Amino acid sequence: MMKGRGTMGMEPSMSSISSDASSRGQSAKAPTHVIPIEILGVSFTIKTDEEPDYIRGLVEELKNRLSTVSNQMRIVDPLKLSLVTALLSLDELHRDKDRKGALSREYEASSLLDDLDRRLGELGL
Repeated sequence: MMKGRGTMGMEPSMSSISSDASSRGQSAKAPTHVIPIEILGVSFTIKTDEEPDYIRGLVEELKNRLSTVSNQMRIVDPLKLSLVTALLSLDELHRDKDRKGALSREYEASSLLDDLDRRLGELGL
């Protein structure tokens, strides 16, 4: 159901998503939406509990990224384009995680210093 959309682990974060080929007879809870998708000339449907507009937004964002990478790097082979775009997206994700971690550590250090300063002030130091 993609709770916490900003986090991604090793498992797909859309817990109730499946393609037509892989979903027959597997799910204990049937996904509520069937969404047709076409990317790079490949058409398929996914079944998910996510809102269709959210999924369509992800598809549009992916198409935009694919187009940007294709134009900038002049990649026309769909498989290579998909792989390079995936690698660039993972790189962006990891860099964002690193920045978030650094900001979190900065905030924690600043909070500790503020707390220390307040307590020293209470002691008259």
